Amino acid sequence: MRSSRVDALADAREIEQAQSAPALIGLIRKQLMRGFVWLRFTAELEQAFRSENDRAARVNRIALLSIAALVLLISPLFDTAYFGVPESAAFWSRLLLVGVLVPVTLAAVAWCLRRGESRATEFVITGQFAIVTVGLLANHMILNRYSADFPIEFVGVGFVAVVALGRVRSWVILPVGAALSVLTCVTVIGLVNSSPADYYHLAAAGVLALFATYLQYASEYVLRRSWLDRQLLQLVARHDGLTGLLNRHALESALATAHAHAVRECNDYSLAMIDIDQFGAYNNRYGHPAGDEALRRVAEVIEVYARRPLDVCGRYGGEEFVTFWIEGRPNEAEEHAEALRAAIEDAALVHETSDVAPVVTVSIGLCHIEQPQQHDSLSAVLSCADALLYEAKAAGRNCVKVGLFDRGGPVGEKMAEAAD
Repeated sequence: MRSSRVDALADAREIEQAQSAPALIGLIRKQLMRGFVWLRFTAELEQAFRSENDRAARVNRIALLSIAALVLLISPLFDTAYFGVPESAAFWSRLLLVGVLVPVTLAAVAWCLRRGESRATEFVITGQFAIVTVGLLANHMILNRYSADFPIEFVGVGFVAVVALGRVRSWVILPVGAALSVLTCVTVIGLVNSSPADYYHLAAAGVLALFATYLQYASEYVLRRSWLDRQLLQLVARHDGLTGLLNRHALESALATAHAHAVRECNDYSLAMIDIDQFGAYNNRYGHPAGDEALRRVAEVIEVYARRPLDVCGRYGGEEFVTFWIEGRPNEAEEHAEALRAAIEDAALVHETSDVAPVVTVSIGLCHIEQPQQHDSLSAVLSCADALLYEAKAAGRNCVKVGLFDRGGPVGEKMAEAAD
């Protein structure tokens, strides 16, 4: 049951993303024109960027925290023998490193393993960095009391490591990094007995922090730009350049997903094949630029009637479009299709050479399938809708022909016959 519900949610999300893509393409193009020098997108794009960034950064963040925990854990093994830490100070230094900083870092590792894609993860990474930095400064104060040296450059190295592997947004990490830099200066200059060598180490740490700041800004800018370019490329590859609806390839993929979902959930659905009446004559009379504009206007209306969850619509080819609607009853589907047909007629796109009406109209073949089964192929449903479309054209165009999917043949029965 749970697997079925997860599959249903995944199908709905995939279809919804496909249908909302035209608006997303516009948002991305506007963002690219405006730029993002302050490393912020519009709210919708920012949310999508953060979600993908958190997914992509999960492995790097776990590696960063694991390396930090390992360094903190093994450093006490060498403090007295190689780092010159006196025995009198070693106990307190080890207690701080192993008893406080290592558990904090391991807790952050556990968070990333269990909830690495959560939006809170970047704050967990930043919090761990802040705690470890404060801990290192405290360790510096402990060792200073026993006249032992502490390489303050470790603070700068930590900042560089978080910037390189943490993939935390600049607006989160840089204010914390600036505050910790001030705290480091206060500690070295005002709270310990510093020597000229300590100031040298402080300057080295400052240089590392400056490099980290620039690296953070530059890397995030490039990351955001590449994300926008990649998203735009993927979306444009799936959508018709003229109408903004799904192109033939993407439409077939979305229809297959929607059909599979309907089969799995035993949901009735309707598939409509829509054709603009006498579109060749329209192009001959008004020219192809006007024809392109008419296609766009018709597509806009069709899109309005395919915005519910699990709805699908796209350009099938030329002046033909396809829509997929989850409907409970055939009469509901017919009402929906008739409303779509009337809306296109009400758009009042002048078509003087049409012998159907003085405006652009459409013919619709609507195939309704009840409780689809595994052996019911999508291609057979499309063939049913296509046959009904030809019936609509033969009946004088600018009308809707509805049929029930007949599992015994490629063409659906007439709804009226089914009612009898």
